[in-house]
Amino acid sequence: MKKTLIVLLVLFFFSSCMIRPIYVPPRVYSISSAVKSLQDSYLLVFVEEVDGYGPVEAKGVVASYVHDGKNYLFYGFKFYDESPKVYWKKIVKEIGIWSSRTYFDLLNSGLYSSKKDGKYIVVWWKDVWMFIVESSSNAEDFANYVMNWFAKLGGSEGW
Repeated sequence: MKKTLIVLLVLFFFSSCMIRPIYVPPRVYSISSAVKSLQDSYLLVFVEEVDGYGPVEAKGVVASYVHDGKNYLFYGFKFYDESPKVYWKKIVKEIGIWSSRTYFDLLNSGLYSSKKDGKYIVVWWKDVWMFIVESSSNAEDFANYVMNWFAKLGGSEGW
């Protein structure tokens, strides 16, 4: 009985979070081509350069996608001088660990998802890349689509 209760609690905990391998595009991609490559079943509305996201001050791009009447902002950053993990941790700290739906902080990658102030946010990093998906609907669906797309491109995988 005790083992069954523990198993049910673990399954309940993991059913509400995003568990998956983390994919990013191959290193040879530019940040602009990485965020533009998703035009399969999502409509690209615009792409523009940004100077950061929240506490992250870095050059990157943001793309707006629409699918089934839902809007998604897709931010991308590529870092060469330091690890994207540093910036990922700043975002996690600002949004808050206690509001997280998913939090995996590993040596070579990280995945974080949360809902705050009426918007869903998913942030992941691996290698030289950091990506952020933001939406008023479930951003985890779009983030899963993005990572599956990067896997098809032959991108690097991590847990």
